[in-house]
Amino acid sequence: MDIKLQPLIDFGKMPIANAFLTEDQFKDEFFYDMVLGYDANTKAIGLINKVPPEKMFHENYAFFSSTSQGMALHFAETAQKLAPYAKEGIVVEVGSNDGIMLKAWKRLGVAAVGVEPSKNVAEVSRSKGHHVINSFMNDKVVEDILSKGKVSLVFGANVSCHIEDFLSYVKNVTKLIGKEGVWVFEDPYFMDIYEKTSYDQVYDEHVWYFTISFINNVLEPLGYHVFDCEHIDVHGGELRMYVGHKDNFPKKPEVDKWLNKEKDLDRKMEELNSNIKKSKVELVNILNKVKKENKKICGFGATSKGVIICNYCDIGPDLIPFITDNTPIKQGKFYPGVHIPIVPQEEFKNVDYSFLFAWNHLPEIDKYQAWFRQGGGKWITHVPQPRIIE
Repeated sequence: MDIKLQPLIDFGKMPIANAFLTEDQFKDEFFYDMVLGYDANTKAIGLINKVPPEKMFHENYAFFSSTSQGMALHFAETAQKLAPYAKEGIVVEVGSNDGIMLKAWKRLGVAAVGVEPSKNVAEVSRSKGHHVINSFMNDKVVEDILSKGKVSLVFGANVSCHIEDFLSYVKNVTKLIGKEGVWVFEDPYFMDIYEKTSYDQVYDEHVWYFTISFINNVLEPLGYHVFDCEHIDVHGGELRMYVGHKDNFPKKPEVDKWLNKEKDLDRKMEELNSNIKKSKVELVNILNKVKKENKKICGFGATSKGVIICNYCDIGPDLIPFITDNTPIKQGKFYPGVHIPIVPQEEFKNVDYSFLFAWNHLPEIDKYQAWFRQGGGKWITHVPQPRIIE
């Protein structure tokens, strides 16, 4: 299969979204041209310019899954739901991060192994007693795992879209599951990005933006297909796809329902491009209005999504003076590219407005920060269109 991405949406110069900086690192900061491309033949949607993996996933990787209570609950429920596919074999989690899902498998008494390339989060997971291979998925890792026994399930959450050589990765996964195992993965779904204009889902780690159409085009030559799927409301909207060999896993009606939504992708890509440009203008207008009124504002959640918004829309400390975050490794550092200071969550006080960079966690945040809106504070968001949440 030959994927030929054609440039379509140009976001300009972008930094590494999770590369939070100290002041002395400003001068050597890495930037790349972030351009989203589309291949009408294979239905592939992805970044034209790929950032070397070692610049993104390393010993100082700043995303720890367990900092979100909502995600802990999500993975506990996911493990329970997928338990029937675990059967008697080994469960492999690709991109196991700090062990949030491995913990859920352990509670169910399931033998699970994590594959995690970032050293710091892998070590945190190991310290919790989990079996973790600190490596990218490759032929050797596949051989090592299969030497331990049969694999019944391969799971990945927000990792498949990170893998530049996706075709080789798919071949390795199908080797692991054979004809009887199942591969389940959940990643940002392109139709959600299109419908919400959530362009902040597009950043260096997310090399690919999936549709069932594209995944089936990749799987078809290998004898596999997406036999089931379900939409999940995490990270701004994802599609969980279930992959198995055609001989053993017949397609369920739900798949066709979502395939119908993916029709006319060519037009939808062009429409998204136009909507992103419009969103930028409207958002900057809102922030300038807040500034002119001398209202106090901050950002909430130093997310990788927010890095894209700020850099694409040229939002710096003049419009958002600081961002609060509860992740210790980010505190005291600066937002990539625009260099907005990041402070502890305790500093989230005495502000009139807060730009909700972690917009996908609004229900959870609203619950634990209820005082903010009760006291007259207002959230600002850019999805599905820039607005102030009253």
